[in-house]
Amino acid sequence: MKQLLISLCLLGGIATATAQDCPAPVTYDDPVNGAYRSLVFNKGDYASGYYRIPAIETLPDGSLIAVADKRIDALSDLPGRIDIVCRRSTDNGRTWSAYTTIAEHDSIGGYGDPALVYDPRHKQLVVVSTHGRGLWGTEPGLISVSTSSDGGLTWSKPLNINPQILGDGKIDATSAFASSGRAIVTKKGRIMFVLVVRQEGRETFPCYAIYSDNGGKTWKVSKTPVTDDGDETKIAELPDGTLLASIRNRWSGDRRVSTSTDGGVTWTQQAPFGLHDVACNGDIISYRYNGTDYLIQSLPAGPWRDNITLYASSDGGRTWPKTYRVAAGPGAYSALTVLPDGSLGVLTEEGVHDVDARHIQGYRIWYTRMPIELLLK
Repeated sequence: MKQLLISLCLLGGIATATAQDCPAPVTYDDPVNGAYRSLVFNKGDYASGYYRIPAIETLPDGSLIAVADKRIDALSDLPGRIDIVCRRSTDNGRTWSAYTTIAEHDSIGGYGDPALVYDPRHKQLVVVSTHGRGLWGTEPGLISVSTSSDGGLTWSKPLNINPQILGDGKIDATSAFASSGRAIVTKKGRIMFVLVVRQEGRETFPCYAIYSDNGGKTWKVSKTPVTDDGDETKIAELPDGTLLASIRNRWSGDRRVSTSTDGGVTWTQQAPFGLHDVACNGDIISYRYNGTDYLIQSLPAGPWRDNITLYASSDGGRTWPKTYRVAAGPGAYSALTVLPDGSLGVLTEEGVHDVDARHIQGYRIWYTRMPIELLLK
């Protein structure tokens, strides 16, 4: 693919930007397939050692919002000095704005693992993150909600929702974190993400759907867990309103699935999903193409965390015959969005090291804009 270096920075509504805030964009065009790629979060940008945990959303005006962990000192998860940051694009992801901080670390600790969604009913972006303590702490971190009503230019102070979802007859948790990447807004306007829970003395990690019917002001917990044992879990809504949860396997093996027909209040027992899972986070969306309804899932193809691939199913996830490799080589988490013209926007963590080196040197987070025909041809 032909490399195109662009010297100008898209400010995207930010009044000023320094070279550190807005590094010169780098994009790669693929004239044969009609796709292109751009580098969104790079090691060293914005005075940070590392970036991880991508999420992406398309706004009604076509703007893109990309969100990630700014892991300032170390590649590791919370606790640590970690901020949630975002960048905006108004040209389908060719260029990106200066960095904007959504949630900044403080005396309690960092913010990590963002889940992102746009709520059309309240016309705002919603980011859910975990504040302070990590998964292996003796107390849960603060599950926090930030919102933006101006397309990601400014953000509200994070709201701690722990009193609404943990303890007092709700979820009993030693620690917990929100599944990062895509949250969901259902057709009825319910915002939802999945909370992964660790309980001291229990080997399994139950996961619960957390939902809001008033734009994120108040939150409720599903009556039954999405799964009794899982990890980061993503939800897609099927045409008939059924919610389908794609559940990360905590160990390498089959990915798992469960469903809900009552808006996420109760869930079926988990079952195999027909996809190999290398114990990694991915994304899932519903997509209608030429009169057929598809599920599209992003995951590393393996055998390790490498070769991030899109899989498409037209039978509710029983089979996945259509595939397209987005990123060759070492790679981990990924996130999906649909652009106004029907193309897919994909954010991928891509390693800067050999695939078997446990990703210790970190990642670059790339954006790929690809015509849907590359997958559903």
